[in-house]
Amino acid sequence: MGGRRAFTVVLAALAFGCVAAALVAAAPARLSAAAHAHPEPGDVDGDTVRDEVDNCPTVPNGSQLNTDGDSLGDACDPDDDNDSLPDTADNCRIVSNPDQADSDGDGRGDACPPVDTDADGRYDEDDNCITVPNADQRDLDGDDKGDACDRDDDGDRYDDGFDNCPVVYNPDQADVDGDRIGSACDAEELIAGPTTGAGAGPPDGQMPPAAADRTAPSVTVVVGRRQRLADAGAALVVTASCSEACTLEAVVAADPGAARRARLGRARVVLARGSWSLAGAGRTYVFARWTPAARRLRSGRRVTAALRLTAADEAGNRRTVTRRIEMRR
Repeated sequence: MGGRRAFTVVLAALAFGCVAAALVAAAPARLSAAAHAHPEPGDVDGDTVRDEVDNCPTVPNGSQLNTDGDSLGDACDPDDDNDSLPDTADNCRIVSNPDQADSDGDGRGDACPPVDTDADGRYDEDDNCITVPNADQRDLDGDDKGDACDRDDDGDRYDDGFDNCPVVYNPDQADVDGDRIGSACDAEELIAGPTTGAGAGPPDGQMPPAAADRTAPSVTVVVGRRQRLADAGAALVVTASCSEACTLEAVVAADPGAARRARLGRARVVLARGSWSLAGAGRTYVFARWTPAARRLRSGRRVTAALRLTAADEAGNRRTVTRRIEMRR
């Protein structure tokens, strides 16, 4: 009797797996990821929800949103509102409206509530952080929770405040030099190769390819305007991009007046410093390590500082951008 019941359970599980696979295959292109880049035991899609309770076990959906309350989460349900119209052809994906009424002809069904709780320009049904403004919808680990409201941006199961590489996947938390910056994101441990070492240069008799370049690289920087040392870990994480291969250096400093008001001294004080390099055009993260001066900031006190990010290309052209940030303990 027990064997028959076990056999029935196995068949049911296989049947569910086939149905789920078929539905995932029919899901929109935005949900095409079949598995996470770093699957975990018992969590195939790496969205921090274990397979046995995950309503989309092979599609990352940390929010587990399930509009129509069926067995499939919205991330892998081809008809989120169960109105017999596939999401790709439904002008109101989260509210059942088989008539598809659209009185103003804007492509958004009359039944669909125009709610944008956080006023970031994204309607709630398509916003991965409903209560935190994040118009860019960045989701580093692809778990359906935007970085702005995700406690674990890189999906390695360590909350950002306790992760020694908050935006680089490193579940082992290795830190070879013991400086509280994980080996996976520590420039001092990772820098290697002829383009980063002192005295590196082209082979004898060859002209450096960038010798005639006199144009400074284009650079952008994204960093929170307010920083709490208690939440930031060992370093300030600066998102930066460069239009070509370049070395990036970030320095956070308070001018003499700001340092004096925060009782950090009477001269310009460097609060964080870090560097990183890009092998080509793209985006990266620069980890600016807090200095002992930053650690002296007393509880309840704040200091206004300037973040200066300087990008230098292989020809020596430099460009610097500055952002003001407020730091507090």
